[in-house]
Amino acid sequence: MTSESKVFIAGVGFSPAPPGGSPTNEFIAALVSTATKALLDAGLSYDDVARGVTSDRSHTSIHGSEAFEVFEEGGVAVDEVERGSELHTSFCWVRDRGAPCVLMIAVEESAAVAFVLVSGSFLWSRRYLKDSAALIRESGAPRPKLDGPPGEMLYDVCLLVWVLRGWSHAKGIAARGGRFFYRDRRSQSIELSRADAKAIPRWEEVKYRQDGKHRLGYNPAVETKDISQEDLEAVRVSSKRQKGMGDWTQFDRKGGDKAALSRL
Repeated sequence: MTSESKVFIAGVGFSPAPPGGSPTNEFIAALVSTATKALLDAGLSYDDVARGVTSDRSHTSIHGSEAFEVFEEGGVAVDEVERGSELHTSFCWVRDRGAPCVLMIAVEESAAVAFVLVSGSFLWSRRYLKDSAALIRESGAPRPKLDGPPGEMLYDVCLLVWVLRGWSHAKGIAARGGRFFYRDRRSQSIELSRADAKAIPRWEEVKYRQDGKHRLGYNPAVETKDISQEDLEAVRVSSKRQKGMGDWTQFDRKGGDKAALSRL
């Protein structure tokens, strides 16, 4: 596999999902929150995103496209796909169609999850990402028509990315040669490893590293916090930031160290 065809997870985000039957705006807020976290984690803004992927609204009451519009209205094409196929579609956009940066958002049974997937050239042009990004390999497309709920595959992958960074420990899961192998109930097989091919570090080695947890202001592998208006403003497209936050004001004002974004 050439560096150009490799796919990396540069950022991940997690927020609790509202209970089933909650108002649509609560689902949108959860998706906005988790997308913001993933972008901050990667040290990127929505200006960097070339494609969006979310769940097909015809099969779920969760309207992911509305969440994308909070960051920019109509600026990035968004694919609405069968629930459970979001990660696979995002992976293919980078590997097969040359998209440099894809933002994926989805809601599972109890989690709203976001990933920022990037190409090899995108990753190496932002070398600060190399010690926190995860190389993802995939075999076997998911089977979206499988009966029953899709489970928590995306959240599981999010946890494994944190483990690869040394932010957390995988309970009951052992890495083989610094790699994790994951197979979900839809027969989608995923292999995750560190982008820099190094061994998984100890927490003591990365505790004070200036990375995604610093930009968020906490370690998302061990605690969950909502985003702030400041967080959201930091990752919106430039035109949205210039307009201010009058059109989206439900989050608290202060967040993590956003000045860190300008130092990357």
